[in-house]
Amino acid sequence: MAMKYYFDNASTTKVNEDVLNTYIEYTKSYYNPSALYLDSNRIEKDIEETRRNIIAYLKGESKGKFIFTSCATESNNAVIRSCIKRKDKHYIISAGEHSSIYEPVKALISEGYNIDLCPLNKDGSVNEPMLYSMINEKTSFVSIIHVSNETGAINDIGTITKRIKAINKNIIVHSDGVQALHKLDINLTKLGVDFYTISSHKINGVKGVAGLYIAPNINFSPLLLGGGQELSLRGGTENYSGIKAFELAILKPYKSLEEIEILKNHLLANLEVDYKLISEGYCVPNIIAIAFDGVRGETLVHMLEDEGFLVGTGSACNSKNTINRVLDAIGLDKKLALGNIRISFDENCSVEDILALAKAINKTVTEYRNKIVR
Repeated sequence: MAMKYYFDNASTTKVNEDVLNTYIEYTKSYYNPSALYLDSNRIEKDIEETRRNIIAYLKGESKGKFIFTSCATESNNAVIRSCIKRKDKHYIISAGEHSSIYEPVKALISEGYNIDLCPLNKDGSVNEPMLYSMINEKTSFVSIIHVSNETGAINDIGTITKRIKAINKNIIVHSDGVQALHKLDINLTKLGVDFYTISSHKINGVKGVAGLYIAPNINFSPLLLGGGQELSLRGGTENYSGIKAFELAILKPYKSLEEIEILKNHLLANLEVDYKLISEGYCVPNIIAIAFDGVRGETLVHMLEDEGFLVGTGSACNSKNTINRVLDAIGLDKKLALGNIRISFDENCSVEDILALAKAINKTVTEYRNKIVR
């Protein structure tokens, strides 16, 4: 059996060993933080300290809130359901949002809510002039992803938020920062957002825990009602071991963008087959959307898997869909879109791994095209 090389880290990441050990260790502290005895009170206080540590790491405002959720999908759904409630108001999201924003919005549109999708640029970033032109006197909420999970395109959330607030200071701004955490230097105070979503399993943490930052003086209606946990903003017994593992994953050092850029450059420099690079311009280098004309991406994924290399065709949440809606939204030719694969690195990728991947792509793409010609 071929050795496995993992290049689908935008989908999920391998759990860091120290993070996993922390998770296992804290499962021994099984007491319910909401109970009244001292062991429970100790856990409750530790969770509150962890909450403050994460806000400080993200450079959020000290009076801001941070709630722990089960996943980024829950965080994003919670924001959408809290902020989109009135049919006489207007709302905007980008066409490049993750499905955990796009799908609940699509459901709300079908119910008659006034929600517009802002077009994208060719790299998958939001078209800023169009965004600002779409804002009107009824606009009350905007959600723009920080880093595209499909192309790696970076949206300048600080500038976008500032421009939106200059038009109307009362507009609530949310950003999905799942792919930005540990890739960009996050400073939530400077970004100026009202809500910001992050997730554990995208940064070598465990699955089943994520978070939502809420700026001071922002109204938020809980999605999950229950026993008043999480500052009475999210019902459900706290995942203490997951929360402590999440904290460690966040605080661990990570590779700089410059180091990751070297890996990306090595890959592209060693490709000997024709390709179309979609992840061009202002993008994080750890996510590479790349298409091969005449080659179906799904088939290429399986051919590379046979060689021991695991890559994706895009968001794992949409991997069963034939047409990638984000690539469609950027106007990519449908044949190229069907030939797209998404390669994404993490902390553990080496130059040797990258060179091996390039060799495998050269081999499989050439074999595929030769079969088609014959």
